[in-house]
Formats: sequence, C-alpha cells, structure tokens
Amino acid sequence: MVDKKIGIILVVTNEKHNLEMLYESLAVQTYKNFSLYFVDNNSSDDSVEHSQSLNSKFNFEINYICLSENAGDATGNSIGSEHALRDGVDYVYVLNNDAELKSDCLKVLVNLIESDGLIGVVGPIFLYWTKEKIKNKIQIYGAHVNFKTQETKIVGVGEIFEETELPDTLVCDYPIGGALMIKREVVEKLETLFDDRFFMYSNEIDFALRVKRLGYKSFATKNAVIWHNHKWKRDNKEGWYREYYLSERNKFLYYYKHGFYFYLLRMLAIDLIKFPWRLMWFLRVCDLKLGYWYLRGMLDGLLNKKGKPNLYFIKK
Repeated sequence: MVDKKIGIILVVTNEKHNLEMLYESLAVQTYKNFSLYFVDNNSSDDSVEHSQSLNSKFNFEINYICLSENAGDATGNSIGSEHALRDGVDYVYVLNNDAELKSDCLKVLVNLIESDGLIGVVGPIFLYWTKEKIKNKIQIYGAHVNFKTQETKIVGVGEIFEETELPDTLVCDYPIGGALMIKREVVEKLETLFDDRFFMYSNEIDFALRVKRLGYKSFATKNAVIWHNHKWKRDNKEGWYREYYLSERNKFLYYYKHGFYFYLLRMLAIDLIKFPWRLMWFLRVCDLKLGYWYLRGMLDGLLNKKGKPNLYFIKK
C-alpha cells in the first residue's frame, strides 16, 4: 500500500533563519511521502532564494507560492492548502517554520489520524526548543476550550515532559495551531482553512469550532514530538504591539462572527477591569505604548474591523 500524501504548508515572512533546522528535521522523517507548499508573504530577506539554496542538499518537492504583499498567516495557510488540495494531497499539515520535528513525527500523526474515521485533526506535543533535548518543558499538549467565552485550558503547559504523566493520546478541542494535520475531507468541508478576517493570531479557536460543528474529533499525541524554537526578542517592541493588538482585536471579531454578543460584553467588562494590572505588566515587559495598542485592538474589535490592519508594525 502506497503511503498517503502530506502537503506541508509553510507560511514564511522574513524567516529564512528558521529554514535550515526545519529542513534538516524533515529530511530524516521516517514518513517520506510529503511535499512542501512554501507561501512567501512578500519577504524582503530572500527567504525563497535561501530555501532554494538549502534544497540543493535536501531535494524536497517544494511548491513556491510568492505573494505580492503580506497576506497574514490565516490567508497564507488557506492559499497553501488550496494549492495542496488541487495537487491531490490526502492530508494538509499546517506547520510553523520555527519547528524541529522528531524523526517519526509525521508517521505517528498519520497513524493516529487514520485510526478512526471521525478523527479530523491531529497534532504533536509542542516542547520549547533546547539544544540538549533533555528536561524538555511543555508549551502545549492540546487545549480544551469554552467556545462561548474563549476561555482555554492548555494541557501540560510549563511541565517537564520527562517527569509528567500524560496519556499517549488526548481528545482535545485543538492540538496546537502551529502543527495541525488535517484530513483532506475536513479541509474541503471547511471551504477555507482559516478565516482571513483574523489576519494572524487567535484564529485557532474559530478553526476548532468549525471542525467540531462538522462532527469531527481532534486529538493530540505525546508520541509525536516537535520542538518550537520561537526566537522572541524582548526588545522587539513592534512584535509586542502586533501580537497584543491583533490578539485583542481578533477576540472580539470572533464574538461578532458567531453571534456571541452577551459574551462579547462580558469580555469587554473583564478586560477593562483588568486593564490597570495589565498595564503594569506591559510597562515591565515592553513600554506604555503596548497598553495603547492593546486598547486600540479592543476598540477596532468592537468596531468589527476585519482583515489586514493598516498599521506601521504590520509588514506590507
């Protein structure tokens, strides 16, 4: 029996520094039937050229989709998945480019997703990257979500992988937004993978709700392992502004989309009450402007402003 085909979707925005580690881990996968869909968000750091140079060693099947602007992660992943479906892949695998996969990661995920016809989405355990790969700290092992309030309980967060008892597989609402393997039939029924109103950040809950409404189950497994090498710099103020503006805005866009108006008002009250304490934290980790962009995100969310914002810290 021929292995089913995986289409790995990589959305890249000036992140060529991540590619060598990722490609090296893909090259040693025991499951070989995959191709890459490299969606370039108008990068200015020669990400595409760097990928092509690296691939002279790895010889992956890479499909380059070069966009004329930064379309965001939501649209970028949806565009990549559309190309993959047209090519006849059996699974779409949305993958962060700052990841290192254990050698059997893809094989374990395929075996799990094929074990039950109602499983539509699977994901690995996400560990914080370290060079030594010992005493691994868990970033996420699946999440349980209240879809009306958006309150999320992340399983295993902050615990040491080797010292924690976790089930081999975990039924969850979503495994991890940065490494989702999705059956072809699920992507087709969703029509669009991620909703472009969110642009980037905080679209996993909307995705998980739509999958749940289709009647599919989502699983995480600790037997598939990914290390997440997120190189976040504390002095990257524009990165802080972007994340907190979009996360706050998108939270309210979600309520509008699904008609959860009571919970929208509830969240508004909670966020306003908590803002003085959050402002003190913003000052400690960044600066006062982070508080401004958090409030601006709240306002734009309440005004139902969708899609790509025209803000200086959002790459064109």
